[in-house]
Amino acid sequence: MILSLDKQISLSTLSEVNKYIHKVKIGYPLILENIAYLDNIVKLHWDEIIFDLKLADIDNTMLFIASKFINYADSFIAHSFIGIEGALDKLSEFLKNQNKSLYLVLSMSHKGWNDEFYPYLKNIAKTIDPKGFVVGATRPNMIRIVRNDFMDKIIISPGVGAQGAMVGDAICNGADYEIIGRSIYESKDPVAETKKIIETQEVKINECKRTEN
Repeated sequence: MILSLDKQISLSTLSEVNKYIHKVKIGYPLILENIAYLDNIVKLHWDEIIFDLKLADIDNTMLFIASKFINYADSFIAHSFIGIEGALDKLSEFLKNQNKSLYLVLSMSHKGWNDEFYPYLKNIAKTIDPKGFVVGATRPNMIRIVRNDFMDKIIISPGVGAQGAMVGDAICNGADYEIIGRSIYESKDPVAETKKIIETQEVKINECKRTEN
C-alpha cells in the first residue's frame, strides 16, 4: 500500500499511519497547502517518498521543478505522452545522476483517460526504462496488459477507494502497490481506517491466490 497524501494531517496521526504504510505519494495539493509540512514527512523515514508532480513539459522546465524537491523525494512521477527527445530523456538522465527514480504514467484512473494511446506510450516506456509505471486501479485490464508487457517493472495503482476501485483488486490483476488517499486522510480515524484497509487487502489477495490455485 502507498499513502497518497494530498492534505495535511497531524504529525502524530501520520506517524501512526506510517507504522502500517511505509511508502507515501505527495501531490501538488499538499505542497500548495503547506510546503513546510514536507519537512515533517521526511522525518518519518518512509521506505519511499514519491513526488507526484505529473511532470509534463520540456526538459528544462521539468528539471527545474524536480530540482526544487530533489532533497525530499526518492522518486518522481511524469507523464509519458510528452515524448523522449528534449523531454523524458533529460529528465531520466537527471534523476539517475541524482540517484532518484522515475515512474511514468501509462493509464490514469479517471473516466476521461483514453487507453487507445497505450501502444505509443509503451514504446516510450521501453526506451526510457523507468523504475515503474502508474496504472489506474479502476482499469484492471490495463494493469494486466502492462504487467504482461513489463514483467520486471513496478506497477503502482491509484484510484482505490474514493474513485471506485475496490481494495485488493489492482494487486490481484498484477499491480505491486495500491495507492489510497482520501479514504484514509478524510476518515474520522485515519489509523483505524488504515488497519481496516490493510486487512481487507490481505483477505482479497488470499482469495485471489486460492482462485489461481
